[in-house]
Amino acid sequence: MIINRVWAMPNKWTFKIKPIRKLLDRYVKAGQIWIDPFAGMNSPASITNDIDISKNVEYHEDGLEFLKRFNNYAYGALFDPPYTVEQCLRKYKAAYKGTAGRTEYHSECKKAISRALKIGGISISFGYDSGGIGKKHGFEIIEILLVCHGACHYDTIVTVDKKIK
Repeated sequence: MIINRVWAMPNKWTFKIKPIRKLLDRYVKAGQIWIDPFAGMNSPASITNDIDISKNVEYHEDGLEFLKRFNNYAYGALFDPPYTVEQCLRKYKAAYKGTAGRTEYHSECKKAISRALKIGGISISFGYDSGGIGKKHGFEIIEILLVCHGACHYDTIVTVDKKIK
């Protein structure tokens, strides 16, 4: 497993943070099908979703419902949901009664990502932990990138998993 720690300015849009963009450029290749259930802005995925209708994405659905569309279909998945329960509740409460902020929701998303990806596929998760998609879903961690943003900012932890079964 590769573990790197770098410093970079924080950005509301995860994929604009330079070391994260470099990591994505190494993994997300043209011609591969990548899915992103919480795309926001600047996602390199080929099939994108965001519940916010102001975002320029292909779908505007709940992230979990979007993921359920796919079965052994994609090469890769980007999993960049809001990082805290509080952020999820602010964004999803009105439409989904806050379910996106609950542990079971994230677990269901990880299970759906496992179903969506082919064996050998890559999932790249972003957040405040390095759990990734998890062994119980058939994944092994191949790389972790810790992006330090300095005082008063949490690190962004990027976990790259490979589906092995």
